[in-house]
Amino acid sequence: MAGHLIGGGEALAGVPTTPLLGEREPSPWTLENPDGASELVLVCEHAGALLPAALGTLGLAAEHLRRHFMWDIGALDLARALSRHFDAPLAHQRYSRMICDCNRHPHGETFIPTHGEGVPVAGNHDLSAEERRRRRVAIWQPFQDELARLIDAREASARPTVLVSIHSFTPVFFGVSRPWHVGVLVDRDPVFSHALHASLLGALDQRIVGLNEPYVMGNGVDYTIPVHAEERGLPCAEIEIRNDLIGDASGVEHWCRVLVPAFEEALEALGTRARGR
Repeated sequence: MAGHLIGGGEALAGVPTTPLLGEREPSPWTLENPDGASELVLVCEHAGALLPAALGTLGLAAEHLRRHFMWDIGALDLARALSRHFDAPLAHQRYSRMICDCNRHPHGETFIPTHGEGVPVAGNHDLSAEERRRRRVAIWQPFQDELARLIDAREASARPTVLVSIHSFTPVFFGVSRPWHVGVLVDRDPVFSHALHASLLGALDQRIVGLNEPYVMGNGVDYTIPVHAEERGLPCAEIEIRNDLIGDASGVEHWCRVLVPAFEEALEALGTRARGR
C-alpha cells in the first residue's frame, strides 16, 4: 500500500481550490516514539479537538468545544501511558472528529457529523462535494496515508505488528446509562482481541466488561482496524474506556495498570511477547 491513497478504492485527483489548513497549522498526523521496540502499534484517531482557523467554531458555542463529541476525552493520555510502558509507537490525530472522522469511511453518513450527541453542528450542514473533499484531503487522507506507510515499513523490515486503537465513551448517551467500564470491539480478528477480552473478564467484574459494547465494530462503519489491520491479516483490537474513568492522571494510571497485563496475555496468546519497561 505504500504511497497509495486509501479510501474506497479511488484516488483523489487534484487539490481543492482553497486548502483547509493554513501554512502554520499543524499536520493531522502525529507519530510519537516511532522507533519503539514493541509489537504493539497504538492509534488514537480521536485524540484532539483542534479546529482549523478557516472553519471557526463550526457554529458551536464555546461550552460545546471540549465536549466528548468533539474528541475522545482521556484517550490520548491513556494511549501515551501504554506507549511508555510497552515502548510502542503511537500515532494520533490532532483535529476534531467534527471536521471529519478519521475512523470512518469517507462516503459514510457519519464521516462529517451534522450533530454531536444531539447538538446541531451548523458548519457541517448542507456541505458541497468540494467542501467534503477539502476536509478529506486536508485531514483524513494524510492520516490514512501515513498510517499505511508506517505499517508498510514494519512489514518491509519483517517487524511484527499488533494494531490497537484506543478510544473512550461517555457514561450516558442520549439519556441512557452505560454500565460498562471497558469494551473490546471485535470483528474479523480471530485471536488477539478475543484473548484481550477474556483477560479483562478474568481481572474485572464481568458486568463492566463489554464485547462489542458500547459500539459494534464493522467494516462498513469503522475504518482503522478493518482496513489497516484486518485487511492485512494483522492481529488487532479496538479498546473503549469510559471517559469519566480516565479524565485525570490517577484514572489513566489505574487503567494502564489494568490493561498492561491484559495486553501481555493477549500477546502471549499470539506467541509473541510485549517488551515492557
